[in-house]
Amino acid sequence: MNRKVTYPLVYTGGYAFIVVIIPLTFLIYYAIHVSPTQLFIHVLAESVKQSFLQATVSTVISLGIGLIFGLLLIVYNGRMKSVIISLLLVTYVLPGIIMALGIISLFGFSSRFWEIIYGNVVYNSPMIAVLAYSTGNSTSIREIYSAKTLGASDSKIITGFYLQNSLRGGLLGGILTFILTFEGFSLPLIVGGPPYSTVEVMIYEFKSIFPSFAQFPFSTASLLGLLQIAILVVPLFFYLSINAGFRRNDSVLPLPLRRYNKIALAGLVIFLAFILMPLFGMFIKYPLWQLSVSAITTRLQISIPFLLGNTVIFSFASTFIAFLMSIVLIIYRPSLRNQFLILLPLIFSPVTLALSYFLVYGEHVPTSILITLIFTVVVIPLNIRMMAQAVETIPPSETYSSRTLGDSPLSTFFRVQLPRIKWEISTVLSLMFITVMGEFSSIVTVYTPSTMTITVGIYKLLLLKDIGGTYYLTEIFLIVIFISSFIINQLGKSGSVGQT
Repeated sequence: MNRKVTYPLVYTGGYAFIVVIIPLTFLIYYAIHVSPTQLFIHVLAESVKQSFLQATVSTVISLGIGLIFGLLLIVYNGRMKSVIISLLLVTYVLPGIIMALGIISLFGFSSRFWEIIYGNVVYNSPMIAVLAYSTGNSTSIREIYSAKTLGASDSKIITGFYLQNSLRGGLLGGILTFILTFEGFSLPLIVGGPPYSTVEVMIYEFKSIFPSFAQFPFSTASLLGLLQIAILVVPLFFYLSINAGFRRNDSVLPLPLRRYNKIALAGLVIFLAFILMPLFGMFIKYPLWQLSVSAITTRLQISIPFLLGNTVIFSFASTFIAFLMSIVLIIYRPSLRNQFLILLPLIFSPVTLALSYFLVYGEHVPTSILITLIFTVVVIPLNIRMMAQAVETIPPSETYSSRTLGDSPLSTFFRVQLPRIKWEISTVLSLMFITVMGEFSSIVTVYTPSTMTITVGIYKLLLLKDIGGTYYLTEIFLIVIFISSFIINQLGKSGSVGQT
């Protein structure tokens, strides 16, 4: 049997079996023991309705805004582009609980549904804009100059070339937005309240607050988790099937729309103000110099360094494990079948994932290990996808030359591929680390006092109605996130990541 075919299938098959099939089996086993009542069916119907409504409205608005500002990113070619893209991604990697608190600091609870939609749009439209920019920017400059030579106007260049290619990234981001907002947790839980609870919120509620005293106490939560998985299978299939077409554009020709630089920059500044307003409102309303560390420690009965230590340890361990697993799973060029198996954990939302892993491993491993495992599975699918896309930008001739000289796939990855994509790897690691640092919905489902992280501490302060402490701890966390992201990106630029 061909070893090149066997090894990837064995790795990905074993990975999918352990990470997905076993937890999914436990969910099914618990769900079949549910005894649905009329009240449960009513709650279920309302939560599904809210999930669809919030996801649909948020996706339509986010897609429209994201495409517009993705085009502005393509048109703008100034020195601030990398800074603008980094700022756009700030909201995407922030924990949902922080976005919820930022919105409350601005609007209070004046119109809960539209506050949820605003939060979803602020969270997802920058991601759509960056994806639209990435695919639109891969447009061949030579083709554009050929079109201009034949008389094409600037508007025709934008709509016929850039917009058409941006739609691929926009579609990818739109599907991902629908999935993420359907799984909405922090905004409906904190901003919306019971009338706006999504399926994700109800899974958490049934697991944490309304357990049954029957033999299978988590059967209702398991049934809701399976229902959510079944609903999201279709959009997830399309998301995994889309090839966004990312590629490097190495043309030395100048961009043909440079005359619109100032207009594009002004539009992007307005966009940044729109998405960063919740953060600014938080810092303005609750100045950091009024922070009382001792008051927060007293209310939580846990020190802030302890919360930060747990957060950093869990984040570093899960990021490191996910990175190593990603290398093993992409060193062989995966077939479509293997890619599907690799990304299969995306069928779980964070709360459903935490619930299923709690059912499987909760009684057998310490909570700290359980949390690290959950965090690893949360970030590994998207990490693999981003790393695979980065590897695909390397000319195949370089990889083939290394293999011809006798290097193994693993040796080729470390000697040829990893050094070429070290900047991309640093970005991937930074996104993974920050994403795990801000993870709230999964850990709040399974944590214990000894494994509390800073996001759980923020939520506990909110439940204790210590509003000032809630915002001050949130601001500390934001500073830690920015410092961590800066350090990881600097390591990538210095080459440390590529040499690891």
